[in-house]
Parts: sequence; structure tokens; C-alpha cells
Amino acid sequence: MTEKPLEAGSFARLLVTLPEHLPISDAYEAAHLTGDHWWSSQREHMVAWFSQLAGPGAYDRKSRGLDAKHGYNHLQCAPALLWIAEALGEDEDMLKVAAADAASSGRVASQCAAIRKVVPWERIENLA
Repeated sequence: MTEKPLEAGSFARLLVTLPEHLPISDAYEAAHLTGDHWWSSQREHMVAWFSQLAGPGAYDRKSRGLDAKHGYNHLQCAPALLWIAEALGEDEDMLKVAAADAASSGRVASQCAAIRKVVPWERIENLA
């Protein structure tokens, strides 16, 4: 029997209970995500992201009812991926490896892939 996928809205409700700012993800964001953003923290950003996966969201998605795994695996914001893992209690050394790998990866998609290689969805799901 397969387990039911983690619903994105449930994941968003978990994320809203976690700390807004954490040292590794905040440092990565300060160094690698320039410009103005509508959010004040990655928590705010990620709660909105996962809450909106049921519908079109800010990006006018065609798909509806996407689960948390889909949201994590398609997210294109390296500081957000780091924040999720850090806020859920991932090992600090693992987070530092993920951040260093991402920092040396070039474009955003490559940074995110580098983080997900170190901290895949299965790990996030276990931490959640």
C-alpha cells in the first residue's frame, strides 16, 4: 500500500509554524538573491507558494491540486529550499554542503538542483 502524498496546503500549515529567519538560509539569500521581493522572509514566501499549489497561484499554473513534493521539486528559489530544510531541522553540516554546492552552481535552476541533490524531497518529508 502506498502512502498518500503530502498535501501542499498541509505542508504550508506546517511551515507557518517554523522560524522566519535562520542563519544559513538568510546568509545564502543575502549573498545570492539580489533585488527587491514581495516577501519579508522565506517563511512568508514558502507558505504562500505551497498554499497556492491547489490553484493557478501567482504564476497562472494550468495544473491544479499539486502536492508538496511537486512544489518542492519545482521550486526555483535556492534560499527557499535551504530555509525549508533548515527550518525543519536538517543537519547543519548537510545544509552547509548544500549551500556551498549551490553557490558554485551558476544559474538558479542549477543552484536548486544542487540543493535537492543533498536534501531531496524524501529527506524533507521525513523531517516534516
